[in-house]
Amino acid sequence: MGIEVLRDPEVAELADRCAAGAGIDLRRLLTESDDDELRLTVNAQPALLFMGVALARLLERRGVRPRAAAGHSVGEYSALCVAGAIEPHQAVRMVVERGRAMAEAAPPGTSSMVAVLGIGPDAVSGALAGVPEVWPANFNTPTQTVIGGTMEGLERARDPLGEAGARRLVPISVAAAFHTPLMEPAGAALRRALDAAEWRPASLPVVANLTAEPYTEAAGIPASLERQLSSPVRWADCVRRLSELGCDTFYELGPRKALTGMMRELAPDASAIAVSSPEAVERLE
Repeated sequence: MGIEVLRDPEVAELADRCAAGAGIDLRRLLTESDDDELRLTVNAQPALLFMGVALARLLERRGVRPRAAAGHSVGEYSALCVAGAIEPHQAVRMVVERGRAMAEAAPPGTSSMVAVLGIGPDAVSGALAGVPEVWPANFNTPTQTVIGGTMEGLERARDPLGEAGARRLVPISVAAAFHTPLMEPAGAALRRALDAAEWRPASLPVVANLTAEPYTEAAGIPASLERQLSSPVRWADCVRRLSELGCDTFYELGPRKALTGMMRELAPDASAIAVSSPEAVERLE
Protein backbone atom coordinates (compact mmCIF):
# COMPACT_ATOMS: atom_id res chain seq x y z
CA MET A 1 0.00 0.00 0.00
CA GLY A 2 2.66 2.51 0.98
CA ILE A 3 5.94 1.57 -0.69
CA GLU A 4 5.80 4.46 -3.14
CA VAL A 5 4.81 7.17 -0.66
CA LEU A 6 7.54 6.11 1.77
CA ARG A 7 10.18 6.80 -0.87
CA ASP A 8 9.52 10.48 -0.18
CA PRO A 9 11.83 11.59 2.69
CA GLU A 10 9.29 13.94 4.28
CA VAL A 11 6.56 11.30 4.22
CA ALA A 12 8.92 8.64 5.56
CA GLU A 13 9.92 10.90 8.45
CA LEU A 14 6.24 11.55 9.21
CA ALA A 15 5.56 7.80 9.19
CA ASP A 16 8.31 7.25 11.74
CA ARG A 17 6.90 9.95 14.03
CA CYS A 18 3.40 8.48 13.74
CA ALA A 19 4.70 4.98 14.41
CA ALA A 20 6.59 6.09 17.51
CA GLY A 21 3.55 7.92 18.84
CA ALA A 22 1.22 4.97 18.32
CA GLY A 23 3.59 2.17 19.22
CA ILE A 24 3.15 0.33 15.90
CA ASP A 25 5.44 -0.64 13.03
CA LEU A 26 3.75 1.58 10.47
CA ARG A 27 6.41 1.11 7.79
CA ARG A 28 5.99 -2.66 7.86
CA LEU A 29 2.21 -2.30 7.85
CA LEU A 30 2.34 -0.09 4.76
CA THR A 31 4.89 -2.11 2.81
CA GLU A 32 4.65 -5.78 3.82
CA SER A 33 1.10 -6.50 4.98
CA ASP A 34 -1.10 -8.81 2.93
CA ASP A 35 -4.85 -8.46 2.48
CA ASP A 36 -5.67 -10.67 5.47
CA GLU A 37 -3.54 -8.58 7.81
CA LEU A 38 -4.90 -5.29 6.49
CA ARG A 39 -8.46 -6.54 6.83
CA LEU A 40 -8.00 -6.48 10.61
CA THR A 41 -9.53 -3.27 11.93
CA VAL A 42 -6.58 -2.41 14.15
CA ASN A 43 -4.28 -2.47 11.09
CA ALA A 44 -6.53 -1.07 8.38
CA GLN A 45 -7.41 2.12 10.22
CA PRO A 46 -3.92 3.58 10.84
CA ALA A 47 -2.82 2.52 7.36
CA LEU A 48 -5.75 4.25 5.65
CA LEU A 49 -5.43 7.35 7.84
CA PHE A 50 -1.73 7.72 7.09
CA MET A 51 -2.14 7.18 3.35
CA GLY A 52 -4.73 9.96 3.23
CA VAL A 53 -2.49 12.38 5.11
CA ALA A 54 0.61 11.48 3.08
CA LEU A 55 -1.12 11.92 -0.28
CA ALA A 56 -2.62 15.22 0.88
CA ARG A 57 0.89 16.51 1.64
CA LEU A 58 2.11 15.50 -1.81
CA LEU A 59 -0.89 17.25 -3.37
CA GLU A 60 -0.20 20.40 -1.39
CA ARG A 61 3.31 20.49 -2.85
CA ARG A 62 1.70 20.55 -6.28
CA GLY A 63 -0.33 23.57 -5.22
CA VAL A 64 -3.59 21.69 -4.62
CA ARG A 65 -5.08 23.17 -1.45
CA PRO A 66 -8.61 22.20 -0.39
CA ARG A 67 -11.49 24.57 0.12
CA ALA A 68 -13.12 22.03 2.45
CA ALA A 69 -12.67 18.40 3.44
CA ALA A 70 -14.52 15.30 4.55
CA GLY A 71 -13.69 11.65 5.02
CA HIS A 72 -15.74 8.48 5.01
CA SER A 73 -15.55 6.73 8.41
CA VAL A 74 -11.89 6.65 9.51
CA GLY A 75 -11.17 9.02 6.62
CA GLU A 76 -12.69 11.78 8.73
CA TYR A 77 -9.54 11.66 10.88
CA SER A 78 -7.43 12.23 7.76
CA ALA A 79 -9.63 15.20 6.84
CA LEU A 80 -9.16 16.68 10.31
CA CYS A 81 -5.38 16.28 9.95
CA VAL A 82 -5.43 18.04 6.59
CA ALA A 83 -7.37 20.90 8.19
CA GLY A 84 -4.83 21.21 11.00
CA ALA A 85 -7.31 20.26 13.73
CA ILE A 86 -5.04 17.45 14.96
CA GLU A 87 -1.45 16.39 14.38
CA PRO A 88 -1.07 13.16 12.36
CA HIS A 89 0.91 11.33 15.06
CA GLN A 90 -1.89 11.95 17.54
CA ALA A 91 -4.53 10.90 15.01
CA VAL A 92 -2.72 7.62 14.28
CA ARG A 93 -2.57 6.88 18.00
CA MET A 94 -6.31 7.55 18.27
CA VAL A 95 -7.32 5.30 15.39
CA VAL A 96 -5.15 2.46 16.72
CA GLU A 97 -7.17 2.70 19.94
CA ARG A 98 -10.34 3.01 17.84
CA GLY A 99 -9.50 -0.19 15.98
CA ARG A 100 -8.75 -2.11 19.16
CA ALA A 101 -11.96 -0.96 20.80
CA MET A 102 -14.03 -1.83 17.73
CA ALA A 103 -12.48 -5.31 17.47
CA GLU A 104 -13.29 -5.97 21.13
CA ALA A 105 -16.86 -4.71 20.74
CA ALA A 106 -17.61 -7.07 17.85
CA PRO A 107 -15.07 -9.88 17.43
CA PRO A 108 -14.35 -10.98 13.84
CA GLY A 109 -16.88 -13.41 12.46
CA THR A 110 -19.78 -12.25 14.63
CA SER A 111 -20.98 -9.38 12.44
CA SER A 112 -20.46 -7.86 9.02
CA MET A 113 -21.80 -5.37 6.44
CA VAL A 114 -23.67 -5.61 3.15
CA ALA A 115 -24.21 -3.02 0.41
CA VAL A 116 -27.84 -2.75 -0.66
CA LEU A 117 -28.13 -1.57 -4.27
CA GLY A 118 -31.03 -0.29 -6.30
CA ILE A 119 -33.34 1.23 -3.68
CA GLY A 120 -33.27 4.41 -1.64
CA PRO A 121 -32.33 4.86 2.01
CA ASP A 122 -35.95 5.26 3.13
CA ALA A 123 -36.84 1.95 1.49
CA VAL A 124 -33.89 0.27 3.19
CA SER A 125 -34.81 1.67 6.59
CA GLY A 126 -38.42 0.60 6.08
CA ALA A 127 -37.42 -2.93 5.13
CA LEU A 128 -35.23 -3.23 8.24
CA ALA A 129 -37.95 -2.00 10.61
CA GLY A 130 -38.70 -4.86 12.96
CA VAL A 131 -35.69 -6.94 11.82
CA PRO A 132 -33.50 -7.40 14.90
CA GLU A 133 -29.75 -6.90 15.01
CA VAL A 134 -29.34 -5.10 11.65
CA TRP A 135 -29.20 -1.37 10.90
CA PRO A 136 -28.36 1.16 8.15
CA ALA A 137 -24.66 2.01 8.51
CA ASN A 138 -23.64 4.12 5.48
CA PHE A 139 -26.03 6.29 3.48
CA ASN A 140 -23.68 6.45 0.51
CA THR A 141 -25.83 7.44 -2.49
CA PRO A 142 -29.55 7.56 -3.34
CA THR A 143 -29.27 3.96 -4.60
CA GLN A 144 -26.58 2.53 -2.29
CA THR A 145 -27.00 2.02 1.43
CA VAL A 146 -24.68 -0.17 3.46
CA ILE A 147 -26.24 -2.09 6.32
CA GLY A 148 -24.49 -3.74 9.24
CA GLY A 149 -25.42 -6.24 11.88
CA THR A 150 -24.90 -9.68 13.31
CA MET A 151 -24.53 -12.51 10.82
CA GLU A 152 -28.01 -13.74 11.80
CA GLY A 153 -29.50 -10.27 11.46
CA LEU A 154 -28.06 -9.78 7.98
CA GLU A 155 -29.47 -13.13 6.87
CA ARG A 156 -32.92 -12.25 8.22
CA ALA A 157 -32.81 -8.94 6.33
CA ARG A 158 -32.39 -10.54 2.88
CA ASP A 159 -36.05 -11.31 2.20
CA PRO A 160 -37.49 -7.95 3.40
CA LEU A 161 -34.91 -6.08 1.32
CA GLY A 162 -35.71 -8.17 -1.74
CA GLU A 163 -39.40 -7.51 -1.27
CA ALA A 164 -38.61 -3.77 -1.04
CA GLY A 165 -37.02 -3.91 -4.50
CA ALA A 166 -33.29 -4.24 -3.75
CA ARG A 167 -31.50 -5.12 -6.98
CA ARG A 168 -28.40 -6.64 -5.38
CA LEU A 169 -26.99 -7.38 -1.93
CA VAL A 170 -23.20 -7.27 -1.98
CA PRO A 171 -21.21 -8.53 1.04
CA ILE A 172 -18.40 -6.19 2.11
CA SER A 173 -15.05 -7.54 3.25
CA VAL A 174 -14.83 -5.95 6.70
CA ALA A 175 -14.11 -7.32 10.15
CA ALA A 176 -17.32 -6.16 11.85
CA ALA A 177 -20.51 -4.09 11.60
CA PHE A 178 -19.11 -0.59 11.87
CA HIS A 179 -21.33 2.45 12.45
CA THR A 180 -24.06 0.41 14.13
CA PRO A 181 -25.14 0.09 17.77
CA LEU A 182 -22.85 -2.95 18.03
CA MET A 183 -19.99 -0.44 18.27
CA GLU A 184 -21.43 1.43 21.28
CA PRO A 185 -19.28 -0.49 23.81
CA ALA A 186 -16.19 0.84 22.03
CA GLY A 187 -17.20 4.45 22.63
CA ALA A 188 -15.80 4.85 26.14
CA ALA A 189 -12.34 3.57 25.19
CA LEU A 190 -12.23 5.76 22.11
CA ARG A 191 -13.40 8.82 24.03
CA ARG A 192 -10.47 8.54 26.43
CA ALA A 193 -8.08 8.68 23.48
CA LEU A 194 -10.00 11.54 21.87
CA ASP A 195 -10.02 13.61 25.06
CA ALA A 196 -6.27 13.10 25.54
CA ALA A 197 -5.48 14.65 22.16
CA GLU A 198 -4.70 18.32 21.48
CA TRP A 199 -7.50 19.59 19.24
CA ARG A 200 -7.28 22.92 17.42
CA PRO A 201 -9.79 24.88 15.35
CA ALA A 202 -9.82 23.59 11.78
CA SER A 203 -8.29 25.91 9.20
CA LEU A 204 -10.96 24.94 6.66
CA PRO A 205 -14.45 23.42 6.89
CA VAL A 206 -14.46 19.71 7.74
CA VAL A 207 -17.87 18.15 7.20
CA ALA A 208 -18.68 15.56 9.86
CA ASN A 209 -20.09 12.11 9.06
CA LEU A 210 -22.47 12.39 12.00
CA THR A 211 -24.25 15.61 11.02
CA ALA A 212 -23.15 16.37 7.45
CA GLU A 213 -22.29 19.85 8.72
CA PRO A 214 -18.86 21.46 9.25
CA TYR A 215 -17.37 21.42 12.71
CA THR A 216 -17.80 24.83 14.32
CA GLU A 217 -15.39 24.46 17.24
CA ALA A 218 -12.58 22.17 18.29
CA ALA A 219 -14.26 21.32 21.59
CA GLY A 220 -17.07 19.53 19.78
CA ILE A 221 -14.88 17.17 17.76
CA PRO A 222 -14.36 14.37 20.36
CA ALA A 223 -18.08 13.93 21.06
CA SER A 224 -18.87 13.81 17.36
CA LEU A 225 -16.17 11.23 16.62
CA GLU A 226 -17.31 9.11 19.55
CA ARG A 227 -20.89 9.06 18.25
CA GLN A 228 -19.65 8.50 14.68
CA LEU A 229 -18.43 5.08 15.80
CA SER A 230 -21.97 3.73 16.29
CA SER A 231 -23.98 6.04 14.00
CA PRO A 232 -24.57 5.94 10.22
CA VAL A 233 -22.15 7.72 7.91
CA ARG A 234 -24.26 10.29 6.03
CA TRP A 235 -21.97 10.40 3.02
CA ALA A 236 -24.49 11.55 0.42
CA ASP A 237 -25.37 14.51 2.65
CA CYS A 238 -21.67 15.23 3.27
CA VAL A 239 -21.00 15.51 -0.47
CA ARG A 240 -24.06 17.69 -0.90
CA ARG A 241 -22.78 20.00 1.85
CA LEU A 242 -19.33 20.17 0.28
CA SER A 243 -20.95 21.20 -2.99
CA GLU A 244 -22.86 23.93 -1.17
CA LEU A 245 -19.53 25.15 0.21
CA GLY A 246 -18.34 25.69 -3.34
CA CYS A 247 -16.43 22.45 -4.02
CA ASP A 248 -16.59 21.38 -7.66
CA THR A 249 -13.47 19.18 -7.83
CA PHE A 250 -13.14 16.24 -5.44
CA TYR A 251 -9.95 14.29 -4.71
CA GLU A 252 -10.24 10.84 -3.17
CA LEU A 253 -7.00 10.07 -1.34
CA GLY A 254 -6.27 6.41 -0.65
CA PRO A 255 -5.62 3.01 -2.18
CA ARG A 256 -9.03 2.59 -3.81
CA LYS A 257 -11.58 4.70 -5.69
CA ALA A 258 -14.92 3.66 -4.21
CA LEU A 259 -15.92 7.23 -3.34
CA THR A 260 -14.93 8.52 -6.78
CA GLY A 261 -17.35 6.05 -8.35
CA MET A 262 -20.16 7.38 -6.17
CA MET A 263 -19.64 10.91 -7.44
CA ARG A 264 -21.38 10.14 -10.74
CA GLU A 265 -24.56 9.84 -8.73
CA LEU A 266 -23.86 12.38 -5.98
CA ALA A 267 -22.41 15.29 -7.99
CA PRO A 268 -22.50 14.47 -11.72
CA ASP A 269 -21.35 17.94 -12.75
CA ALA A 270 -18.27 17.89 -10.52
CA SER A 271 -14.84 16.50 -11.30
CA ALA A 272 -13.84 13.47 -9.22
CA ILE A 273 -10.23 12.29 -9.19
CA ALA A 274 -8.83 9.24 -7.39
CA VAL A 275 -5.29 9.77 -6.09
CA SER A 276 -3.70 6.57 -4.81
CA SER A 277 0.05 7.13 -5.30
CA PRO A 278 2.76 9.75 -5.83
CA GLU A 279 2.63 8.85 -9.52
CA ALA A 280 -1.04 9.80 -9.60
CA VAL A 281 -0.15 13.13 -7.98
CA GLU A 282 2.49 13.80 -10.62
CA ARG A 283 0.02 13.06 -13.42
CA LEU A 284 -2.29 15.86 -12.30
CA GLU A 285 -2.32 18.87 -14.59
